[in-house]
Amino acid sequence: MTTFKVRPARRGDATPITALMTELGFTADAATVTWIVSHPEMELLVAADALDKAIGIVCLAHRPQIRLGGRVASIEELMVTQAWRRKGVGRELLKRAVERARVLGVKKLEVQSLTAIAPEALAFFSACGFLPADTAVFRLA
Repeated sequence: MTTFKVRPARRGDATPITALMTELGFTADAATVTWIVSHPEMELLVAADALDKAIGIVCLAHRPQIRLGGRVASIEELMVTQAWRRKGVGRELLKRAVERARVLGVKKLEVQSLTAIAPEALAFFSACGFLPADTAVFRLA
């Protein structure tokens, strides 16, 4: 049986998290990871194997919003290394982020996914209780 644990990220995790993201085709730098680890409105959790090697991450960003009269949050990163996919790692990371959002009293929680239109991402997030949002995202050109 494969075992893993989920824990808050530490400053020493910056290099392994950067390596994990690079393995998955994303660019990241250790300085930004360290910044996120110490940021008061960011929560970065690490899934680690039995040797404490990072095998997945989830990043929860939260902030106050005037319109909803409270705190809103988004899951901005959810990544699991290929070798650990379909073993419950992503589901556990997402569960922990949702639990933390509840503790914070978040009024709205959204997932931002670069692969939101991919069938496997849609199936995964739907199975975890998320529905596609009817909002549009605009990016400054």
